[in-house]
Amino acid sequence: MGADGHFRVTLSLRREPGAGPVYCKMETSARFRQLKTVKLSCEATYRLDISFKPPQLLESLSIGGKQVETIERARDGTACAYSAYHSTKGIPASSRGHREELPIAMRVLGSGYLSTCLQIKYYRQDDQSHCEWGARLHCIELDCSSVEELRLRGFLIDNTR
Repeated sequence: MGADGHFRVTLSLRREPGAGPVYCKMETSARFRQLKTVKLSCEATYRLDISFKPPQLLESLSIGGKQVETIERARDGTACAYSAYHSTKGIPASSRGHREELPIAMRVLGSGYLSTCLQIKYYRQDDQSHCEWGARLHCIELDCSSVEELRLRGFLIDNTR
């Protein structure tokens, strides 16, 4: 954690195999909780890369309420990076006009819990044209700071830069 108790978490999502891009779209209706929706395909696997600046120790990660294994990929004096996999096998396609929530929760050693939630639309496996249309999702940045009871608050900075 930085000297002032702040650190940055960057999340990136890629479709496996081959690290294919993930897309999102701007919502034109105020009926959804978030302005952007991430588009995922059913029956697919996605790699979630998580980096911390300055470096932190990621103790656990859950995606969609399920604990997932993390692998530390890199670490130096300024940052560290982890990877995990999320499967959409068995998840039904979202109904027209409906969005799902995908909670992501992390336990960070010495700091507490960090949680965020992505707004998702799941597309049928054979509907790649809709899933691959929109703005390319490069990363989601969370500016974090320790708060009371060792909970962390993540603030979405930019998810399509």
